[in-house]
This record gives sequence, structure tokens and C-alpha cells, in this order.
Amino acid sequence: MKILFCTLAYFPGTTGGAERQARLQAEDLVRRGHEVTVVCARTDGLRSQTIGGVRVIRLRRIDRRRLFRISYLVRLAVWLAWHGRRYDVVHVHLANLQADIGVLAARLHGRCSYVKLACGGRVGEIQRFAPVARLTRWYGLRHADRVQVLSAEIEREVSAIGVPAERTVEIPNGIDLAEFHPVSAPERETVRAELGLPQHAVIVLFAGRLVDYKGIGDLLEAWPSVRLRETAELVVVGSGPMEPRRALDGVTLCGWAESPLRYLQAADVFVHPSHADGMSNAVLEAMACGCALVATEHGATHDLLVDEHDALLVPVRSPTALAQALQRLVADRDLRNRLAANARQSVARFAIARVVDQIEAEYRALLSRRPKQPARLRPGRPSADISTSPPRNSPTEWSVK
Repeated sequence: MKILFCTLAYFPGTTGGAERQARLQAEDLVRRGHEVTVVCARTDGLRSQTIGGVRVIRLRRIDRRRLFRISYLVRLAVWLAWHGRRYDVVHVHLANLQADIGVLAARLHGRCSYVKLACGGRVGEIQRFAPVARLTRWYGLRHADRVQVLSAEIEREVSAIGVPAERTVEIPNGIDLAEFHPVSAPERETVRAELGLPQHAVIVLFAGRLVDYKGIGDLLEAWPSVRLRETAELVVVGSGPMEPRRALDGVTLCGWAESPLRYLQAADVFVHPSHADGMSNAVLEAMACGCALVATEHGATHDLLVDEHDALLVPVRSPTALAQALQRLVADRDLRNRLAANARQSVARFAIARVVDQIEAEYRALLSRRPKQPARLRPGRPSADISTSPPRNSPTEWSVK
């Protein structure tokens, strides 16, 4: 298959969870023999290139705050109008206005469209882009051949705006278990030394954007009572507007990191106090690296974790409950070990190969129902069934059965 991914950004630039999932899926599809192209905005001075067998097209945009988004969407629409016919499936990661453009282009070219929603709740695509939807009327989601959701919460939101259940599929995020894994006790000591972290403290790790909905404010409010009771160190990996402007007792601020892997392998506990999410990449990665988890009950949390089995779950926006759960884990090594071992077993079902199996099956189901395109014939040539129809200026790329 020839598959086109539409994303806002792509590795190695600054990316979020949706873009990280796009990379995992794209590279796994390439390993299976498919041709995958990614089209995204040009960021961080990066140019178009091939990464891990994936062709990445980076479109220029106007680098002014009020114009960069709309200028990219215009460029994307023009690019899809010119090139979209080359692909069997147009797969849009993150259902903002690019989903409307991508789905419309796919329909005009007679191609299949697939849209993935990355998040639910007040910061998810449905609620966050509701004002824009007055213009688009959710065209992309309502007309996509397939809409992928990560959780029951997102599925309810999609249903509420009129997407038929038969065009919705629930497929989780995936993780590369070969990359994210625990390390031995001696190697953990080495990793801590490399990162400049205390050897004998219980390391509690937060990794993510430092914004309100990620719960960083709740965590910093809860932390002093955790720090008072036991020897513990909170390590914060990430950047954003809520980054503390002064040093805090028992808190190490590490800034943004391209990958949290080494910090996860150094940590004892991972804390995820978010107010809203789809299916957190950070939680999956922490589970795979053998961390004990404390997480808030929201979104896809219940699809990932079971309270007292592979995590301690606490209510959203409750610094008191968050502090109590952290105190339990900091004080109880056996509890940490039990939760971590169970989490490591639970995360196996989210292996990226299993996730791509499901996505690939959805692609094939869509293509099996797509009507064959009529052949465009050269003068003097007999009728033929055209299996691939590239642009008109590239007749030599036609394949004839």
C-alpha cells in the first residue's frame, strides 16, 4: 500500500505524543513493505528528508504567530490537491482542520481517509476545536472512512457529533518494547550517575509539558508533604509556561528532553497527574521501564491501569490524594516492586506491532470496499484495469494488470 500520513510535525523536530505515535506506526509499516510518506509543517529549520525508510515532506509556512497555522493549512491543501491521488490511504494524525482538508482531498481523489483523535476531554480535539467547527461542521470526522479513537471517552464524544458507530474503531497507542525496558540495579546506578541524580533517594519522575492540564501545579502543591516524610527526589523533565522560576526543595528541574528513556530507567516512581489525555505515551513508557505508577482517573486511564494492581489511581485535581499515594509508594519498596512488575506485564498488549496489525487490517478493509478507478487509456491501447493512478504528468508510473 501507498500510505500518506498528515501530521503537524515529525521527528527529529519538537514533537508531541501524536507525532511520536505517527513515527512508530510509519516505521513499522515500512518494515512490512508498505510505502509511507509523511507531510507536515517545516519546523526547527528542518528540510524534507527520508528517515527510517519514511519519506518526510516538510511544507514551508509563514513564521508569524497569526499566520503560521493558516499558511500551513493552505500549503497542505494545495499539496494534497496536486499529489493526493498517488496514495491509497490518507491518514490524518490529530483531528484539527488538517482532518477536514485531508478527508476532502481523499474524497475528491477517490481515495480512502483515516483520522485519528489524539485526546479527549476539555483539551481534546472535539471540545478544543468546537469554535472552529462552526465553520467546518466537523467535516473531516463526519466524512472520514474510518475514525480511530483511543478510549471510550473519545468514542462518546465522536458519537455525539454524528459519526456513525460503524465507521469508528477503538485502537490504542503503541510502544516499542525493544527501546523502552527496565535495567538492572547496577545499570540504574550508572544511569543516575550520568544524569546527576542522587543514588540513594527514591526518584519520583514527572515527564511532560509544564502546562496546567498536565497537573504539574497539583504535583508541586503535593510534593512538600511527600518530601517531609521520606528521602525522596522529584525529577521534572519538560518545559512550558508553568516551569518553576526558582529552585524548590527536593525538586530537580531537567528541562526538555528528546526522549525520557534514561530518566525512566533511573526512576522508582512515575507520576502522571494530568487532568485530561487520550492515551498517554509517557504512561506506556513508564510501564515498560518498570516504574511504579501514580496516575489520575481520566480519559483512557482505566483502559491502561487497574488501581492497586499496576498503579495507584487518584482523583483529578486532588493534591491531597496525590500526596497520599506518593507517600505510600515512597515508603513501601515491596508495593513499588509489585506495581512495577504488574505494569510491565500489562503493557505487553500495547506493543507497537499489535497496534499496527489492527491499523493495517483497517486499511485493507477500506481498500477492499473502494470501487476500482476507471482506466485512462492512451490512444491505440486496449482497455486495461489500472491498479495505481499517479498524476497525469507521470504516465510512466502507471502499473497495468
